[in-house]
Amino acid sequence: MENEIFNKEILEKLQELKIKPRARWHFLLKNYAIWVSGVFALLIGAAAVSVMIYLGSYNDFAIRQDINKSFGEMLLLTLPYFWLIFLGLFIFIVYYNLKHTKTGYRYSIGLIITVAVITSIFLGGIFYAAGLGQELDEVLGQKAPLYGEMINPRVDFWSNPEEGRLIGVIVDQIGDEEFVLIDKDQQEWLVKIKGDDFVIPPQAGGPLRLIGEKKSDNIFEVFKVMPMMPGRGFFKRMNGGPHPPVPGNPRMLERIEVNY
Repeated sequence: MENEIFNKEILEKLQELKIKPRARWHFLLKNYAIWVSGVFALLIGAAAVSVMIYLGSYNDFAIRQDINKSFGEMLLLTLPYFWLIFLGLFIFIVYYNLKHTKTGYRYSIGLIITVAVITSIFLGGIFYAAGLGQELDEVLGQKAPLYGEMINPRVDFWSNPEEGRLIGVIVDQIGDEEFVLIDKDQQEWLVKIKGDDFVIPPQAGGPLRLIGEKKSDNIFEVFKVMPMMPGRGFFKRMNGGPHPPVPGNPRMLERIEVNY
């Protein structure tokens, strides 16, 4: 009897507040949507891991003595903070979505985050092996604002001629010991070869990293030349861009064509 009265009071209250029961499909759809968005967030996090693996596979720790940097300095200056934050954000989204599923209350935050991180690393390794990390870096290099400052800090790290580091694309060869290079700011440099430590020969093509010494505003002496892998896409922005000529030398190219 008491239960009947209680149920009647509840029904009257629901009618008074004009609350209508929702169909079962509504809750099922919501649950599926949460799971789908959680899986999508996990895949995005794995894509971020694939880019970090790609960036890390071309670390510069082996040449830190050539540029007078300690291991710690190199790590702090080139760590992909953007991708770490990006990964953390999407792992949080995975956690948030899982907690709001029908059975999410059963799992602790530590378990969810651990599984999400391990899964992201595992899938990220697969994505990297498939070439996704490099492809994402290439596309972002061409299109994303603040790419060199945030997404791939190595572009900015290697764009410091005052400290003996320079990156750019060779646009003209002047004899056997000089060439013209356009840096990331589309400034033209006359580069003089003073060594023979070349991972690849200095010739026109993809972007290069140079270690040497700045001699004047537009003259750089180089003793070590290496390819630039992560960040290559950034230099494809140069096509058609103007650049200031080297003082005392005619402008080599009115239009830059970067093909690689």
